[in-house]
Amino acid sequence: MNEAYENALTTGKVVIRKWWFNTNSTKNQMTVQFQQAVERPVNDANSANSLLISLEQGTEALGTHTRVTALRSFNADKASTALGSKEGDATMGSPVMFAEDFYQKLGMPEGTQLAIQVTENFEKNPYSKSHEPKVNPSSGEIVVATNPVTGTQMPVYRHTDLVLAASCNHKFIAGESATTSETVSAQSGFTTEINS
Repeated sequence: MNEAYENALTTGKVVIRKWWFNTNSTKNQMTVQFQQAVERPVNDANSANSLLISLEQGTEALGTHTRVTALRSFNADKASTALGSKEGDATMGSPVMFAEDFYQKLGMPEGTQLAIQVTENFEKNPYSKSHEPKVNPSSGEIVVATNPVTGTQMPVYRHTDLVLAASCNHKFIAGESATTSETVSAQSGFTTEINS
């Protein structure tokens, strides 16, 4: 892993992870993958246990932050000019760039801050063939919770989107044991809402 990229993620800003020419598009498009380290709510024994395991095993992914990604599609000519190439991977040594700097090169006003918004709900992304339910990193099990609309436990899906930081509102759902039926509750300063 590129040390410069790892250091960029520790700033809390959105970083460009990878970019490539989109061969699936009939337009002249590039896909850019953004990544950010987002603080996840610590609200139960499972979260505390994940933190302990991460400290014991040196597995950052199980700590108090989760690394989330979001994809956006751009005009390939403009994006490749701003990035310096039509393909790259900052985790493997390509130049590291913050999303804000990239968007400024495309014409966004200086000082505009971006964030990756996390929204968890019970709906699979209808545009994705590979969207899988959220998995507990400490146990490897699919995260389930009670859907207030149906009253039944269902798998939780995570959705991400690149947004203006000022409007970012994370929505996390607390996982439950598959044998209990706890009520989904607000967590550590984060709003837990389910949109159906």
